Amino acid sequence: MDKKQALINWFESHPQGYLLFSGGFDSSAILGAAMQVGANIIPIWVDNGFNRASAEEMLIQARNLGSEKLEVIDVTPGQTVVENPVNRCYHCKKHILSQVPQDGLPVFDGTTASDLGNYRPGKQALDEYKVLSPLAELGITCGETKELAISFGADPLLSDLESCLATRINYSTLLTPERISVIRTIENLFVEKTDDFHVRCRIDDVDHLRIELAKPESYRAIADEQFRQQLFDIGSEVGLFVTVDMKRSRPNEYDKRIKI
Repeated sequence: MDKKQALINWFESHPQGYLLFSGGFDSSAILGAAMQVGANIIPIWVDNGFNRASAEEMLIQARNLGSEKLEVIDVTPGQTVVENPVNRCYHCKKHILSQVPQDGLPVFDGTTASDLGNYRPGKQALDEYKVLSPLAELGITCGETKELAISFGADPLLSDLESCLATRINYSTLLTPERISVIRTIENLFVEKTDDFHVRCRIDDVDHLRIELAKPESYRAIADEQFRQQLFDIGSEVGLFVTVDMKRSRPNEYDKRIKI
């Protein structure tokens, strides 16, 4: 049995519940599979101010996958999350899960087999709330979910918008609305100008803002002095230095220093 059919079949024995839905490829693959068997799965999108996508875009994505339902939960990050400790994701995820209806129905999330063994402090919160992760359970990797999600009807552009902007700010540097806004604005500028959905605007400390690029078009774009000035003007609202990384965009390098 292929993994697509295995994922569809999984929901025959899990016919109802809530899905932590980000609109990305992982959670889209789950929602699409659930809709194939008519499961009563309610996707939940959390607006905590750290998103790059909007609730309207995520409703469109849910409908692309066959669900007319999308429950939006507004969450104000607690002080511990704002202080941005190395286990920030644990506190953030725990607070989010506390807002999910506690009515005895299971909760699902998009953790994949690729996530297991990596530094994922949010996984502790998932375990505490007994969240089910069908992708990880079935051995489906992050690389495989893109094809699955698209086959179920996901819009890849909306999936590529999905991203948690809190991960761009180095640990112990406060997650202020101003910093998040600057990150979102700069990343969206590149998305609009070059379709570089994998650009990452990172704040390493209170002085340094560093932009990681992914597409050749983005590197060509910064050759334009006017565009560079625009980036600097935006970035200087929260830092003294606005730089471009010589290495392609990648997962948070600071996680490598953390002992699991």
